[in-house]
This record gives sequence, C-alpha cells and structure tokens, in this order.
Amino acid sequence: MTRKSILIVGLLLIALLPMQAARKLTKISFDKLTHDFGTLYEKDGNATCTFRFVNEGKTPLVILRAQASCGCTVPSYPEHPIAPGDTAEMTVEYRTRHRPGEFTKYIFVYSNTKPDRTTLQVKGVVIPDNGNNSAEPSTSDYPAGELRTRPVAR
Repeated sequence: MTRKSILIVGLLLIALLPMQAARKLTKISFDKLTHDFGTLYEKDGNATCTFRFVNEGKTPLVILRAQASCGCTVPSYPEHPIAPGDTAEMTVEYRTRHRPGEFTKYIFVYSNTKPDRTTLQVKGVVIPDNGNNSAEPSTSDYPAGELRTRPVAR
C-alpha cells in the first residue's frame, strides 16, 4: 500500500467512527421526571416510588449508574440491557428517619443515551414522629428543667 492509500483509509475510518458511535446510542423516555410524595410521616418508615421508562432507541439501553444527591435517597435500577421497545422500572426509596420538613432530592441516571444523563426528582414533606403526629412539637418533647433560685443577699 502506498502512503496515499493508507492516508485515505485512515481518513475514512476517522469519518466513520462518529457514525458507529451514534448507532450505539439509544433513547430513554421516562413516564415522569418528578414524583411528589406529598405528606409522609416519619413513624411510617421509608417511602418508595417508581419511575417507568422505555427504550425508544434501536439498540439495547444500558443504565450505567444512578446516583442520588444524598445518602437519604436510594435508587435501584435494572442492571441488564433493556431491549429496544421494552419497558423497565427504577425504584427510588426516600429514608424519612430523622429528616423532618420539606425535601427535594435528585437522582442522576447515566446511560448510553445522548445526553448521557437524565435527572429525576423526588419531593415531599416529612412530619416528625413526636407521639401525636402533629407538625408541632409537644411539650413532652422538651422536658422542663429544675428551677434554681439564688438566695437574696440583704
């Protein structure tokens, strides 16, 4: 082979590589991007929701990882490739213990799609477990201390 033909073959390969890479990408489509838990009670324990998705591409969909914005949110996803046209689910658990108040958390889903990251969101309000399920703390949550008096100097 001459140098010129090697150069032409090399340029063709370089030109075809992006086309090959594009063929390997697929498309993920979620039924929703946000889940609102509404009001949760800490005493009821962790809350779980489901995000359904479909592979709308022409090649298998692979979820590489799902990462939550904090440790109180735990995503679970299929570790096997999802065939074109197939539907699968990702579950997200929110751990309510010791987390009273409003929350908004994010789950970053990385896959062989373009763009390679999809952001999901969960939100809600956790009512603390203070014995009466009221949003207001009861007086028994804060026991009164001992009253001390000083002798009056005369």
